[in-house]
Amino acid sequence: MSDLTIAVQTILDTQQHYQQAENYYNGTVPEFFASRSVAKELEKLGDPNRVNFAATPVNAVANRLEVTGISTMSDRARIVVDQVWQQNNLELELTQLINRTLVFGSAYLICWPDSDGTTQIYYNSPLSMVMLYDPENPRQPKCAAKLWSVTVDGKPRTRVNLYYSDRIEKYLSTSERLPMTVKDTDFEPFIDEQTDENGSVANPFGQIPVFHFTTGVDQYGRPEHINAYGPQDMITKMLVSQMASVEHYGFPTRWMLRDANSVSNPLSDVDDDADDVLDSAPGQVWDLAGITKVGQFQVAAPETYIAPYREYVRAMASVTDTPLHYFENTHTNVSGESLRAAEAPLVKKVRTRQLAIGHTLRQMFVFVLKMNNIAEDVQIQWRQIESIDTKEQWEIAYKKLQAGLPVEQILLEQGYDTELVAQWKKDGLLQTEPNTSTTEVPNTDFEGEAA
Repeated sequence: MSDLTIAVQTILDTQQHYQQAENYYNGTVPEFFASRSVAKELEKLGDPNRVNFAATPVNAVANRLEVTGISTMSDRARIVVDQVWQQNNLELELTQLINRTLVFGSAYLICWPDSDGTTQIYYNSPLSMVMLYDPENPRQPKCAAKLWSVTVDGKPRTRVNLYYSDRIEKYLSTSERLPMTVKDTDFEPFIDEQTDENGSVANPFGQIPVFHFTTGVDQYGRPEHINAYGPQDMITKMLVSQMASVEHYGFPTRWMLRDANSVSNPLSDVDDDADDVLDSAPGQVWDLAGITKVGQFQVAAPETYIAPYREYVRAMASVTDTPLHYFENTHTNVSGESLRAAEAPLVKKVRTRQLAIGHTLRQMFVFVLKMNNIAEDVQIQWRQIESIDTKEQWEIAYKKLQAGLPVEQILLEQGYDTELVAQWKKDGLLQTEPNTSTTEVPNTDFEGEAA
């Protein structure tokens, strides 16, 4: 099989997996039923709002992954990075990228100049994109592919781009719908003003302009909340079932046992326009001729649903390595040490995601500099992962300063904007040597606002 057919088939075959991950994150997965009759009964509720806990493991990690800046080795490189950052609104774009990487396990950024030569960086979902790797070296990208729908002469068609290190190949489907198993003959070269007669565009940068971000679990990553699917299904079933029984708490189903010798229903002759002979007002006496016994069916106790629901929430916290206090308020006035101990598995997981995403992000910015004829490395600056209070955070920062770490690096780690730190340095406002004449922690009320 060619790269074209392998890539298209891979995208089509994995779409259901990625769509499932997105549905669980958005809370749109329907309830599962063992009985069709029960399903029909609960359909009367419509589509009730659901309590979606499956998004919590994703958000818990995403909220701790924040890029605060990109450090470069030269002023020229810094100017290029700053321009690209502003032009592509990367503060929001990277936030979306991190979230989507965690939801799907994979995400992609395409980096390519537009017709004006401006560097464009934009996100692509794994629902429509894939990176193929060298079978002999799984870490070596072979090519990337993007698939999307277009309209040609009023009819739906499918476009495909293949991205190589030396060229970009463009294709268009020959039919309106792709078959279950695609072949090379299902596509033809797509020719526009940018391509040659074979539908190819030269890539002068010698590198695939697509960057594949993963959660670091395997080659294509894994959804952060995949282990939450089962507990979320049970939580949904508990809550929807309880919602279906709520009306029965106030209006239980009642029954009457008629005398075997009675041939009439005492309620059948009640005139709809007349006063109700069975008045529910206090002190009223009901005369039920021919009825020997009355009663009502017992409604399921709320605890029948609430107790298992709580257990499934705890199970979700356990199987996703997410602290329970992210799902429910379990304790107050917890010490910093206890909090760090409870969050240790989460912090370790976040650090793995940071390494995986940061590695690819670093490669992308090196490529951005390469596009601008700058051969330099960069460093990605992240906000602090661990949960520590402000006083303790600055005490640690001061110890780093005493150990010889540059004050600029310390301020970047604290979340201050790269440009603001550079301006402070230019104005001579940064203290480069720690004050060793006292053992007290200095006043840390820095002017300026953290990024």
